[in-house]
Amino acid sequence: MYKLILLVLFAITALTANKLVLENGEVIAHTEIFGDKNIDPKTKKIYTNLQYENDFSNIKGTIWINSIDLESEDSSRDKNMYDLLKSKINPKISFDFINVRKIDKDNYMIEGFISLNKVSRKVKALTKISKSNNKVFFDGVFSINLTDYNLEPPTLLFLAVRNKIDIKYNFKFSDM
Repeated sequence: MYKLILLVLFAITALTANKLVLENGEVIAHTEIFGDKNIDPKTKKIYTNLQYENDFSNIKGTIWINSIDLESEDSSRDKNMYDLLKSKINPKISFDFINVRKIDKDNYMIEGFISLNKVSRKVKALTKISKSNNKVFFDGVFSINLTDYNLEPPTLLFLAVRNKIDIKYNFKFSDM
């Protein structure tokens, strides 16, 4: 009987959930080489499995990329970035939603776990979420430190890559 009740509850939940299907988007990771220049690798190859019930404060699911898909304007530097991120061993970088809190009309504080290099850390991201004609738009930012994920920022002679990585993202979803 217990299993039947759980099955019915699961079916009801699945029927009332709205699925967010990614149409397009971009993730940009910004850092700097101290004394030199900005590094802004980005990707448009983004994977999602998101749904929500009733309103956006109930979003659940995961967004992920493969680190090998991040590209900057310097392919030789990108190879060093892939080595730093251990892309061959741990290619996936993911964000798992755990809590979404509405701040005002279109602004939300999203809490989740970033998983990178087999390490998961909780992060908060200020995100603007808006809806128009069954399209849902996310625009947000957050920062991480490489050392929090057991990754050491590289150095070369007197130049060092900044430990802090600023992540900016924008996504366009169809609301199904």
